[in-house]
Amino acid sequence: MRNVARVVMTVLLIVVLGSGFRWLYINRAQFMNTESALPGATAVAAVWTTTLPDHTGKTYDLSQFKGKPLILNFWATWCEPCRDEMPEISELASQHPEIVVLGLAIDEAAAVHEFVESTPVSYPLLIAENEGMPLAELLGNNKGVLPYTVIISAQGEVTHIFFGRVNRQMLQKALNL
Repeated sequence: MRNVARVVMTVLLIVVLGSGFRWLYINRAQFMNTESALPGATAVAAVWTTTLPDHTGKTYDLSQFKGKPLILNFWATWCEPCRDEMPEISELASQHPEIVVLGLAIDEAAAVHEFVESTPVSYPLLIAENEGMPLAELLGNNKGVLPYTVIISAQGEVTHIFFGRVNRQMLQKALNL
């Protein structure tokens, strides 16, 4: 009797997993599409009116970065892909000081402070907390995904958006480096 139950449970598990994988395969474009419409001037205007603190309490008025290429990386301390991409983003920021890189943490200041102590990066990590996801959504993150990266040109236009983990090569290509 136990063997029959085990076989039935195994078959049921295979059917459920197979159905799930089939559904993901059929709907993969919904999850993998990075060709969403780019946000317009209204979204970028919201960036320029935003002021956020870093983990030390220093405030950053994002309008100070107008006229410079800007990478906004929305992340969280609990997000493993976010943490995984940071060394490459940090290296790019160090090698290209003409490009402003900002990490916007969808997290609390204490968590970011603890993270920075163990994992220093070469660019400012700002505390966006509850403001972060609405700003990310305004900038095209209609999936609520972290990490989420936005590139704004020196002319103030969103040129690229990335859902999920980015690497140095993706950012270099997007920035024509």
